[in-house]
Amino acid sequence: MKKVVILNASPRHDGNSNHLADLFLSKCNCEIISYNMYDENIAPCIACNLCSKSGKCFSDDCKHIIDDIFSSDYIVFSTPIYCYSFPAPMKAFLDRLQPYYSDEKYKNPAFDRKGFVLASCGKSGKFGIDVIEKQSRIAFIELSASFEGIFLFSDTDKRSALTTDEICKVKQLAKDFFN
Repeated sequence: MKKVVILNASPRHDGNSNHLADLFLSKCNCEIISYNMYDENIAPCIACNLCSKSGKCFSDDCKHIIDDIFSSDYIVFSTPIYCYSFPAPMKAFLDRLQPYYSDEKYKNPAFDRKGFVLASCGKSGKFGIDVIEKQSRIAFIELSASFEGIFLFSDTDKRSALTTDEICKVKQLAKDFFN
């Protein structure tokens, strides 16, 4: 059975990001491994240079998440947008991908899995989505994943539910992603 790892970056376990992820994953026929980044013990990068010496980072919850990702077929980031970026625990995780960075990976990327981003934000329009997309594209390359797309649920300060059209779009995106 194929495996999907979802990294949920919301501090609210019953928030918009989780609802979006639940909808996206509702029709996938995969083993689902889910992490809420606020529940994990992931310290920020401390610039110790261990990664440049050994190719590994210091040990905390980051390692088992990365191990799960490298044994998966799919990665999904589900995140609210805070100050044009990921919330701090997710950003700490992304910063800790430094041991997997190499110039060669960017010149000749090899993709072993597929990646998708689900984002929500309180503002209307595409507030911050460009930054999330750029950071996700880089992270996915470091995780040997192709960037397959992004969906933004915006204007959540004024509404708490997706429209019928948005629900249909998310389901179609998921169907395309998992096939």
